Amino acid sequence: MKGRQWGALLLVGLTACAGSARGPSSSPHPEEAHREALRYELRVLTAGAVATQPVRVDSADFQQALRREALPVRASERPRDTARWLLQQELQAELLAEVEHERVVRLVPREEGSPLATASNAKLLASYQRLCEQHYGGGDCLGLTGDGPVLDREDRRTLALAFALGGVLGETRESLKHMVSPQAVLALVLGAAVLYFTLWLLPDPVTKGVAALISLGMLAWLGAQTVWELLEGWGRLVHEADRATTFEELEQAGRRYSRVLGENTARVLVLVVTAAVGGGAAKFSQRLPQLPGYGRAAAQAEAQGVRLATAGEVAEVAAPAEGTFTLMVRGPGSRAAAAEAPAGVTTIIRHQGGNRQVSLNGQRWHVPTNKSVKDIPVTDPVGDELVAAARRTRNEWGPTKMSQPESKAIEKARAKGEYWKANLLESEARGRYVHAMLEIQFPRLKWNRNGVDAVDTKTGIQYEILTRTESNMARHGRRMAEELFRMIGF
Repeated sequence: MKGRQWGALLLVGLTACAGSARGPSSSPHPEEAHREALRYELRVLTAGAVATQPVRVDSADFQQALRREALPVRASERPRDTARWLLQQELQAELLAEVEHERVVRLVPREEGSPLATASNAKLLASYQRLCEQHYGGGDCLGLTGDGPVLDREDRRTLALAFALGGVLGETRESLKHMVSPQAVLALVLGAAVLYFTLWLLPDPVTKGVAALISLGMLAWLGAQTVWELLEGWGRLVHEADRATTFEELEQAGRRYSRVLGENTARVLVLVVTAAVGGGAAKFSQRLPQLPGYGRAAAQAEAQGVRLATAGEVAEVAAPAEGTFTLMVRGPGSRAAAAEAPAGVTTIIRHQGGNRQVSLNGQRWHVPTNKSVKDIPVTDPVGDELVAAARRTRNEWGPTKMSQPESKAIEKARAKGEYWKANLLESEARGRYVHAMLEIQFPRLKWNRNGVDAVDTKTGIQYEILTRTESNMARHGRRMAEELFRMIGF
């Protein structure tokens, strides 16, 4: 590829039975040191747990709010680059990165194949140009060719989303017509929406920073069930758009997703994304109350367990299980926990039930409400051995370690556009492999099929084998709230 090279962004982790524990060390690992500086309250939003209804936003309110929210949005000659800059830092997955002059210009999932043939691209490009002339005043109306006259997969997804937004995109353009560069703003908002949705397709489905704020807004205005349906539908759209070779196929993919979106949801998406990219994390909390239906959205969010007034404290939103979202909300540990904690103990996550996860001497422990951090053993040599063995075993794992049924199930899910399911299946396969190998290496432990993974019968210390993602550790702390155990990460 002319002027480009392909690199690889590293995996942060998958969402299987997994976590992040560290062996004792006088110098904590940099990653653990970063975590020790954070304190989270965990909020869990589950589809169906609370009755929610999407907050209605009519056309007049939408356009009035959009004109106001778009004012701080800075137009850019390359709006999609700006969208990448805003959200790229939140991407954590095994992606291929196209690099130009030492700068990432595009991120593409590893499994994607070759680009369109030249003839197909030329026809698609010509149809795109006609669309811009007919509906958007000509030019590169959606910012798809700023990096060259080739419509790559991200471009095709963007075009399909534009079709899905339908009339709401027309309302958006009408609202922006008095701005200096309405097309650039439109392209920025659309590009940011595409990158935001793409985050949910990655191996560890997590949004952070600006993307986490978008997630919070969507959950408040639409509810967990509707947001989950959007993410599932987006997986199908990506599957179809990535394989489309004609303008008509992209339009059909977009129209199908429009039935999932609906007009009201499309308006909420555009407003929330615009508020996020216009003000960033620092001002998002102040801008939310200006959006139509804020009062009802705030009440609906609080019923689900999170306050919109403290939106700026939301550090991460994850989807650890189907229909479930976990929100990591920054906040100081409780005074009681601080008073009882010996030196070097940091509360990383406090669950809604009062149980918590703490870091002590670089180790990560889950402490139930009926236990104190003083119940954590002073030394744990077996746990330290487990940590080292789990990491070695994790590095041995690869697709060749999967069974044939596991491989087929993953391939089948990807072929149907069920990326979330494929990632989950792969993560579970890796977790099973690590667990099985540790059972062989540590026969002196009592291994369980239910509850905590392993118990040292000599000391009574319990261990849970976990992948190193905050969302997964949060999930396991919630699942075994009444157990004291050490988290063994790989």
